[in-house]
Amino acid sequence: MMRGYLRLIVMKTFAGRKLSGYDLIKQIEKHTGTWKPSFGSIYPLLDKLLKENLVDVEVQGRKKLYFLTKEGKKHLGIIDKSKNTLVDKLIATWNAFGKITDRREMNFMLEVFNSLKKGQLPFKELNPELNEFRATIFELYSTGKDRSRAGS
Repeated sequence: MMRGYLRLIVMKTFAGRKLSGYDLIKQIEKHTGTWKPSFGSIYPLLDKLLKENLVDVEVQGRKKLYFLTKEGKKHLGIIDKSKNTLVDKLIATWNAFGKITDRREMNFMLEVFNSLKKGQLPFKELNPELNEFRATIFELYSTGKDRSRAGS
C-alpha cells in the first residue's frame, strides 16, 4: 500500500532535516509503524529527486546526507495542498454514500475527514483502520457477488 506513495513519504520525512538513506528508511519505518522501504527502492528514488533538484546531498565523511532544496520545499507545499483536494473528494464521496447509510455514522466520518484536512489527525494514524475497512468492504463486495451469481 505504501509503495505508491514512497516519493511523498520520503519528501515529508526530509522536511526540515538532513538524513542519510539508512536514517531515512529508519524514520519511515518509525512513522508508518509497519512498513520499511528497501534500499533498492530508496536509493533510485533519491537519485531521481537529485536529478529533479528536489533534494541535494552533503557529504560528511563516509555519509551522504540528503535534504530538501528550496524547490523541494515548494513541491512539498503543492503536495500538502493536493492532500486537501483528496480529503475534499473523500468528503464528497462520503456525502453521497451518506444518503444510503446511518446518519450518525456519516456525521462521524465527516468529522474524521475534516480533522484530517485541518491537520488534527495525521493520515498515518488511519493506516491500520483503513486496511481493516478495505478488507471488510472487499469481503462484503465478494459476498454480494457470490450471492448475485447464486441467484442468477
